[in-house]
Amino acid sequence: MQTLIGARPGQAVRPVTASHRRHQISLPDGDALVMHDDQPEGWTPQCGAVLMLHGICGCHAAPYMVRFQRRLGQLGIRTFRLDMRGCGDSAPLCKTITHAGRSEDVVAAIEFIARLIDDADSPIGAVGVSLGGNQLLLTAGRVGNGFHTPPLGWDRVGPILAVAPPLDLQLCSDAMQSARLRFYNWYFIKHLLRRASPQLRSREDYQQMLRLPRPRTLRHFDREFTAPLAGFESEQDYYGQASAAKVIKDINVPTLVVTSDDDPLVPVESFAPVAQHSSDRETGSVRLHVSKGGGHHGYLKRDRTSWSDDLVSAFFKEAFASRA
Repeated sequence: MQTLIGARPGQAVRPVTASHRRHQISLPDGDALVMHDDQPEGWTPQCGAVLMLHGICGCHAAPYMVRFQRRLGQLGIRTFRLDMRGCGDSAPLCKTITHAGRSEDVVAAIEFIARLIDDADSPIGAVGVSLGGNQLLLTAGRVGNGFHTPPLGWDRVGPILAVAPPLDLQLCSDAMQSARLRFYNWYFIKHLLRRASPQLRSREDYQQMLRLPRPRTLRHFDREFTAPLAGFESEQDYYGQASAAKVIKDINVPTLVVTSDDDPLVPVESFAPVAQHSSDRETGSVRLHVSKGGGHHGYLKRDRTSWSDDLVSAFFKEAFASRA
């Protein structure tokens, strides 16, 4: 229930900003991302900036994205809300789709911010929710193990916060097979098909996919749509390559991962690699917090506001103050 209530549109608020700009990030394959830059009044590079990544059905205008921006803006922190491929304002600019493994797009966004804020003393934090959380953790791990060359400004990145990330996609897919999650499967598939960009819809391979029986589960959707559209051999290949769980040990940026013990979409046992890494106080840079209750990024307080808003605000306030 917290999962459903926490996602309701009524929780959205207007952004707080003295200056709002839209940036377009060109990608090597011809696609482009749109990033929403909200700069508070009186901001200086030393105040810091936070990159924000949305979930599978989200965009820059998702209620939690706007709430996080508002809370950080009140602290004087500049925010960059990224629309991933095919999402929000990026949709008309993309012929491909976002997915859990799009770490190269996160790298591109970080480099863009670093060039825009050309100050070695300006910290760059990042927060990712659900699928965006996996993308963020995967990026940090792939930079840590050399899969990605450290992007411009990487020495300024940190800390990062991942909220309810599906970091073991196979376990999450297994959980989604449950009959009690039929509604979530229907909701995700309906939204993902509806938001397909005009460029994607014009592709012959996509047209052929639409002629097949409509998927009933997210696993079926990943098999028939996500994997082939993103260049994976199968849904298992996609899950294996794009899951952040396998690179948690390679993360060397201060990181906090937050989940709940009753998340219906992301089984708590999938966080075992994080718990193991978190227990190493000498070398571990990743911490894990498992809340009692909260659903999938519901995290409701008695007044039905989300305590994740408080968490994001306090997390970056403390982190940036310690670097001042």
